[in-house]
Amino acid sequence: MDYMATESKGHGIQSVELGLGILMMISEERKPLTATEISVLCGISKSKLHKYLTSFTKIGFLQKSQDLKYSLGTELIHLGLKASEQLDIRDICIPYITKLREALNETVALAIWGESGPFFLRWEQSDRAINLGIKVGSRVSVTESAPGRLFSAYLPKAKTQSLISSELKSDQLQETLVKELETIKRKGFAITSGTLVHGITAVSCPVFDPNGSILAALTVVSMKDALDTDEHSDFITTLKQTALALSQELGFKP
Repeated sequence: MDYMATESKGHGIQSVELGLGILMMISEERKPLTATEISVLCGISKSKLHKYLTSFTKIGFLQKSQDLKYSLGTELIHLGLKASEQLDIRDICIPYITKLREALNETVALAIWGESGPFFLRWEQSDRAINLGIKVGSRVSVTESAPGRLFSAYLPKAKTQSLISSELKSDQLQETLVKELETIKRKGFAITSGTLVHGITAVSCPVFDPNGSILAALTVVSMKDALDTDEHSDFITTLKQTALALSQELGFKP
């Protein structure tokens, strides 16, 4: 869509499109902008731009700082949050999970974070005769499961530390985990093998919300050594791409 369409017809509709285009341009820059910078980005004159900036600032869609720079206002942010609340990841994730399961013929699941740690929101079993005893609603370890380690790597420490401490009693084990979590965040995925169920490997990639915070863990569960889990393998690339596509549908912008 051409956000900067002219407003020559349509009884004001083109003006709405132009105004929304200005907001989109400002949001994509992700930093405060002067009126001159916005004018250049949008390709419209400062005189025409001024009325939009004034109106958006008045209703709280934009805020103007003392150094005369504009950024997204609280009312627009609240509007975005209300819209995101209507996106139910339980339904949106289904085609992504199904497509991944069919492509890999492996069990694929989605875990989210709860007060007591991660639990599975969706679980689609592969055709393989593997019964893990895990189903929707099952909670898993923060330190021994792939989703748990993934959330521990991406969530603020304040949300995870008490659970980690309850599972790992010694400081040495916690220090080892910290190093592992740094590696997980650097590589963009978590992997566990045999920690919860002998002979089973699980790999999790983050799904992000519009603010760039981890929202869920897209997880593949398979027999040990059934998949190439090297960070540059086709499997890891496919898992990351699927998680990113789901994130983008939820409003995340890389």
